[in-house]
Amino acid sequence: MKNSVSCIIVDDDPTAINILQDYIVEMPRLKINRIFTKPVEALSEISIESNRQLIFLDIDMPALSGLQLADNLKHKSHNIIFTTSYPEFALDAFKVRAKHYLLKPFNMGDFAVVVNEVLSECYDAQHIAKENEGAFFLRTNGERGRLTKVLKKDIIYLQGSNNHVHIYTPTNDYSVYMTIKEMEEKLQENGHFYRVHKSYIINTAYVKEINGHKIDLGKYEVLMTPQYKEAFMRFIEDQTLVSKRLRDQHL
Repeated sequence: MKNSVSCIIVDDDPTAINILQDYIVEMPRLKINRIFTKPVEALSEISIESNRQLIFLDIDMPALSGLQLADNLKHKSHNIIFTTSYPEFALDAFKVRAKHYLLKPFNMGDFAVVVNEVLSECYDAQHIAKENEGAFFLRTNGERGRLTKVLKKDIIYLQGSNNHVHIYTPTNDYSVYMTIKEMEEKLQENGHFYRVHKSYIINTAYVKEINGHKIDLGKYEVLMTPQYKEAFMRFIEDQTLVSKRLRDQHL
């Protein structure tokens, strides 16, 4: 049996919590870790969780909305499924990296479909079976005959988490069983990829803006640390438009 997945519920409605508890119990791979009715308390506790949690998160809550909570967790490796009565927040939910969006009231069938999709995408590790100059081929555990092609040019960034690397593209999130160091070595000959943090490798083709230590990649935002900043900023300076007269003044 595949590894169980630890779950957290954050909702201020007791009825909604009871329903989620009943549905989670029916899913063999899920186990409840914590339940929070106060989002501020949830943020404090979840922020220090080292294991990758599957979080069922309401949006409309007092003091701190689910969207605000998710925004504060977006650099963590947790995965979020929003459970809400408000369809108008769907776009905002995906901006804070939610994996799915369940609209209340939902039944067990709806819940199972969404959860299985997230488990397959985020918790069932894949392996790089083959590689060529422009792509990786990923093999999902237990599916020997099936290979998924991921173009390197489509990779926005990669995030290391324990012994896994998450590969983020515009449409998918793949989990590969390897370290971020191993992935860095595989990409070192590709001039588009730079490691900017102990946990992040970015594709420079997706860089929209650099603001201090924050790098805007459009759909995502990552942090840059001083340890990795120098090499990346040399690349950026080479691409920066500066008048020759200004350059001459600094010689």
